[in-house]
Amino acid sequence: MKTIKVVAVEKRAVESYIENLKIFFEKHAVIEGICLREQSIKEKVDADIIVVSNAAIFSYISDIVSNDSQIIYIDLAFYRKDIEKLTQISKGTDVLLVDYKEYMAISTIALLNEYGINHINMIPYSPDMYLKSVKNCSIAVTPGLIDLVPKEIKEIIDIGYRKIDINTITAIASLLGISGYEFNRKIIEYSRSLCNKSDVLVTTLKNINENKIHIDAILDSIDDGIIIHDHNKNILHCSKHLCRLMNIEPPAYGPCNQEENMLCKELLSMDETENKFIKDNEHNITMVVTKRVLNHSDDNNYIIIIKDAESIQNIEIDLRKSLINKGYIAKYSFKDIVYYGNAMKKTIEIAKKVASLNVTTLLYGETGTGKELMAHAIHNNSPRRNYPFLAINCAALSENLLESELFGYEEGSFTGAKKGGKKGLFELAHNGTLFLDEISCVSQSMQMKLLRVLQEREIMRIGGTNLIPINVRIIASTNEDLNKLIKNGTFRRDLYYRINNFTITIPPLRERSEDIPFIINSIMASHKCKKYIDQSLMNFLMQYEWPGNVRELKNCIEYLIYMGGDYLTIHDLPSTMMVNQTNTEYDDLLNEEIKIIKSIINICSNNPVGRERLHGLLQNKGYDITEYKLRKLLEYLKDKNIICYGKGRTGIKVIK
Repeated sequence: MKTIKVVAVEKRAVESYIENLKIFFEKHAVIEGICLREQSIKEKVDADIIVVSNAAIFSYISDIVSNDSQIIYIDLAFYRKDIEKLTQISKGTDVLLVDYKEYMAISTIALLNEYGINHINMIPYSPDMYLKSVKNCSIAVTPGLIDLVPKEIKEIIDIGYRKIDINTITAIASLLGISGYEFNRKIIEYSRSLCNKSDVLVTTLKNINENKIHIDAILDSIDDGIIIHDHNKNILHCSKHLCRLMNIEPPAYGPCNQEENMLCKELLSMDETENKFIKDNEHNITMVVTKRVLNHSDDNNYIIIIKDAESIQNIEIDLRKSLINKGYIAKYSFKDIVYYGNAMKKTIEIAKKVASLNVTTLLYGETGTGKELMAHAIHNNSPRRNYPFLAINCAALSENLLESELFGYEEGSFTGAKKGGKKGLFELAHNGTLFLDEISCVSQSMQMKLLRVLQEREIMRIGGTNLIPINVRIIASTNEDLNKLIKNGTFRRDLYYRINNFTITIPPLRERSEDIPFIINSIMASHKCKKYIDQSLMNFLMQYEWPGNVRELKNCIEYLIYMGGDYLTIHDLPSTMMVNQTNTEYDDLLNEEIKIIKSIINICSNNPVGRERLHGLLQNKGYDITEYKLRKLLEYLKDKNIICYGKGRTGIKVIK
């Protein structure tokens, strides 16, 4: 049997509270008391539920209370008939409120004010106080402590010792798992005698038990079909929304006749279940059904909740839209990866196999190869596709900020922490995927914390004490050789073995040059550009090394789109790419440009020359050069620190 221990300072308080609790729980628990004034507690206080008169008292026993005990603080109340005595006192009268201690007297005054007793001036008093105002009072009010009232007080109004409020009773009942008609009857009967803040609750309970109008109205207002039935399959309530789901007319009065509907018969015969799909061919609807025991007793009642699958799907669509707005969803799939050759084709085939597995994945590739795009695609091709996808660049944040973003924090854990705390990315990505970009940049201490998450599948917020279980798939990426970092001592070997079981290497652009024309066409189509690319320019682009990979190619094509003419040639390239190419296919072109450069240097070596005059002099020498091309060549020479521009109208001169 469960145990309840009541803790209070005064013996009379302990006895009174035990008497209250026995009304409801004598058959369900052993109820004992501890009087702090008379008992010296040295041994551990062990009980299923410890009922304490107030939080201040609990501080005296907190060190010896068992960690398994549930603590309940008592909400107090008085009998209504006793409080009504105070309404007879004339308005503005000074009244002494007598209690054990001053703080208890103040607490009682506050409670009486809540009951509307605020027409008199109540002065707190306890035996250890000295008040000159006592002489001005002829009336004393006390909660059953008549012996503490000063002798000079002529009239004493005893409002009776404090009673335990309904809120405390119901809280204890919840912990003990007590419910049912008999308990509700006792609650209502007890509440009728109290003057408390639960009058509204009492009225509601009375209406629910004595008249089902209110509860029926509440159930009918819910946009789910609801059936409540007893153990004999007698329907106690059938919501009108279920009738609307099945497109049938609800009965004008009285309960439904389940014999008339095959679906209802099936639902009544069903065992307990959670989110079971049922197809009703007669009414052409798919429903999600949950059936639970409503109250555990000898005579079980059951509740059946029926949801329209289509409405759930619409809610899920709306939820996904909201997640898109928050950036919590993967935006790309394998279809968004542009390729033609076998190198990327094989990589995607491997990635698709890995995507179907619920495993930690490492993406390796140089800068700009599309590691994040691949992470999005893996998530969208995995069983977690309908759950969140979150990404974080580990290199962009300091260690403390990265920990805060990943693990979240509790309220007040550090200066500037949000009220209520904050969920971290691990919590937000629950059931989904978390992409850790540039994991090689994570500090040693953070690597240890990530390792624990991968091993235990649980996290603890900063400043928190509770472990939070998570179900998250980790996709990490790096552009560095982690084996070298392990040898250097900057990356943990145990973390490496946790994340590299399924490694996908994304080939650099220089190893899949056959894909370049298709990538270029895709970029130009995204900008709705119809410019023509000269074959010599295309050859150049396919043989260029592309140290920045696809990202650099994208930047180059966007430069050509906005800066070049309708017919794009190699002369339209950025100056940083236009020269220093040693391929023999471009020897004639480079030689021509070298001749122009030498002429520029010769012209500007003696005296500074303006750009317009320089352009004219080059044309006089027979060079077919546009102003645009001249400007690019001058930018190149300036970047190489060969020429410089003079101040004002000085012109261009060669640096000696």
